[in-house]
Amino acid sequence: MSGSSDGMDEIVQEFLVESHENLDQLDRDFVELERSPGSRDLLASVFRTIHTIKGTSGFLSFGNLEKVTHVGENLLAQLRDGDRVLDAATTDVLLRMVDAVRELLALIEATGGDADGDVDGVVDAVKAVLDGTSAPAVEPEPVAIDPEPVAIDPEPEPVAVEPEREPVVAPVATAGSVPAEPAGDEPATEQKKRSAVDGSIRVDVDVLENLMQLVGELVLSRNQILQLAAESAEADLVRSAHRLDLISSSLQEAVMKTRMQPMDYLWAKLPRVVRDLSAQCGKEVDLVMHGRETELDRTLLDAVKDPLTHLVRNAVDHGIERPGAREQAGKPRRGTLTLRAYHESGQVVMEIGDDGKGLDPDAIGRKAVDKGLVSAGELAAMSRRQVLDLIFRPGFSTAEAVTNVSGRGVGMDVVRTNIEKIGGSVDLTSTPGHGTVCRVTIPLTLAIIPALIVRQGAERYAIPQANLLELVRMNPEDATKGVEYVAGVPVHRLRGRLLPLLDLGGQLGVESVGRGDAATIAVLRSDTDEFGLVVDEVVETQEIVVKPLGAALTSLQAFAGAAVMGDGRIALILDVPGLAAAGNVASTSASITSTLREEAGLGGADSDLRSLLVVRTEGARNVAVPLEKVARLEEVEVTALEHVGSTTVIQYRGDLLPIVEPDGGYSSYGGYGVPGQGEAPAQESLVVPTVTIVVYQHGARLVGLRVAEIVDIVEVPLVLSPIGARAGSLGSLVVNGNITDVLDVAALAAPFAADEADAYLEDSRAR
Repeated sequence: MSGSSDGMDEIVQEFLVESHENLDQLDRDFVELERSPGSRDLLASVFRTIHTIKGTSGFLSFGNLEKVTHVGENLLAQLRDGDRVLDAATTDVLLRMVDAVRELLALIEATGGDADGDVDGVVDAVKAVLDGTSAPAVEPEPVAIDPEPVAIDPEPEPVAVEPEREPVVAPVATAGSVPAEPAGDEPATEQKKRSAVDGSIRVDVDVLENLMQLVGELVLSRNQILQLAAESAEADLVRSAHRLDLISSSLQEAVMKTRMQPMDYLWAKLPRVVRDLSAQCGKEVDLVMHGRETELDRTLLDAVKDPLTHLVRNAVDHGIERPGAREQAGKPRRGTLTLRAYHESGQVVMEIGDDGKGLDPDAIGRKAVDKGLVSAGELAAMSRRQVLDLIFRPGFSTAEAVTNVSGRGVGMDVVRTNIEKIGGSVDLTSTPGHGTVCRVTIPLTLAIIPALIVRQGAERYAIPQANLLELVRMNPEDATKGVEYVAGVPVHRLRGRLLPLLDLGGQLGVESVGRGDAATIAVLRSDTDEFGLVVDEVVETQEIVVKPLGAALTSLQAFAGAAVMGDGRIALILDVPGLAAAGNVASTSASITSTLREEAGLGGADSDLRSLLVVRTEGARNVAVPLEKVARLEEVEVTALEHVGSTTVIQYRGDLLPIVEPDGGYSSYGGYGVPGQGEAPAQESLVVPTVTIVVYQHGARLVGLRVAEIVDIVEVPLVLSPIGARAGSLGSLVVNGNITDVLDVAALAAPFAADEADAYLEDSRAR
């Protein structure tokens, strides 16, 4: 531990700040106790303070501090219990104990420990009062090491008031256990050092909340002035407006930082929760936490406390198996619950993951049908992800019996509701037999948020950018063919997938103005569902100050709040989850999937949607690779292709990357030579031709796939026709109207297993 406060452990720093504040209160309490020696409240308060310091000092291994506070606690316990009456002698020795504690705290701050402090005199004095014997004579500075500051000589020497020593006799630096710093040429450096108390200040949360509200009003005024400046030709006004913009943005950022607290504030109690719950459930669980330092607005921390606790309890109770079951499954006896927090795209992401048994979609589906949450037909049309999403339905539970931990069918729906109230979302992924990860995404703050301003009719509306994925503009000539109907539902085909469409005017009962045949689609996400919101016009992006709706409007499902725009008019903030619920987006997506499956002759068979990278080969046919297998896309010069034996390779990140052709066989040179293996044909241009390589991974081996063109990334049910199955191909399916072969990555990578790799590496060395 460093001797400077800058390098001091954060826990010790907080302990010093809190202890110094408590000691100042103790001084006042002892003086008040002399006037009211029988006050039980004052005695109880003093006892709690010393007890807290003693407990923490023992935890942090500050032995001398623990020794002093321990005997002081014993004396205070007798006073609190009425076994002793507070008198002048007792007050004196308690004040000596408080002074000794303050000096030891100063020593800890200066040196990182309290081993050099001499506390025997204070301890003996307190014990003497406890034993009822005469207390030893009180020295002017009982714990002091440096006698120079003690002014008891009736004729002090001039050196006792030497000017150079004045900075050293500040209240914290005069701790008797801290050696005096030698006077020298560095008085300015000494003055710059701050104690732990001087370097911090406690502010009530309500004060910060009020400050944030004032900053919000400043942001509103800034927006209005910026709009006026944009319409003005006055150069001075424009410059002043931009200066105001910079200052207000800096002030807004600074105030938001004061409201930020590390995630550890929320996580501090979870180890105890996990420990007690695992013991109650007969399980062995290790809690691993990453990202304790990730900061979030204090208001949001309080809002996610209960949902997070429920997710942790759920993981221990439902996710992680008992030790015996884990051993039978080939797992360690002790399960692992992992909490991870990080910033992503201006939001905070919390992941709660376990290595337990995972969620069984079949069991969830059966339970949902039994409880009447969905019909058998609706279940058959659902993807695996939609089935897992059923656990967020009210009343759903897979517990076999009701216990004091779970089984009542409440909890996960409340988790999602509470997270959505603060503009967040909850996503769930699970692999049977391997575990479950719950991903909670929440905004950094609620007071001021970035938003997309859109116009519908004569009114403007704000869409939180946290829910916005992208914007799609369809020109009049594309508008008619860009909108299709599946099962009577309007959809837009976006990069091969069908996106349900909601018309903002239709949802709000507002007539469109000036849209014509063109359409602007805001692609939004609500939890796991994506949909397109058709609006008349996109106006701008802007930071808006969120104002709550009045009590008469809180029942409106489509709105989450309001914002005052630069011209003084009000813009309502759209509630994206509310719009999705009002437009039945979830059931619409299920209907679309069901219809497409029926048209494809797949019936109600359950099949997951899979992400595929579609490419075009040199032979002008389309093939697809599962996207999760793709590591990188590379563009390399054709001259980088080399031969090792019969295999084409490129030098890739210090290793050899074998190149294969999706049409079969190893890659050829496409008519171009390679140095040492024939000359390239004459080129009229100095531009070196390039080839596109899809680098995909199979096990520990990377393999390159040479293609002519990257076509698209699509998400489709991976139900293959056996007609197209052959060497190197798993089968065929129709993607965007084209027959597409799905490559057998394992078969293509098989020749490059470890033994084969060793062979061609040896061949390479020999050559």
